[in-house]
Amino acid sequence: MTKGRSTTWQERIDIVLYCLANQHDCQKAAKEHKVSYQQVYQWVKKFEDGGEDALQDGWGKKKALRN
Repeated sequence: MTKGRSTTWQERIDIVLYCLANQHDCQKAAKEHKVSYQQVYQWVKKFEDGGEDALQDGWGKKKALRN
C-alpha cells in the first residue's frame, strides 16, 4: 500500500482525469501518481457527483453559522 501524500487541487483533478482516460483504472492512476488506490477511487466518485469543485480540500474551513 502506498502511503498517502499531500496533493493540490490541480493534482487531484489531473489524477482523476488520468484515471477516467484509462477506463477508470484507479490502480494504474494510484501507482503512476504515488497515491493510494482508495484515495483515487474516492476522488473519482466525488468528481463524478460534483465536478472539479468537489475535489477542493475542505479541511480547516469553518461552516457558515446558521441564523
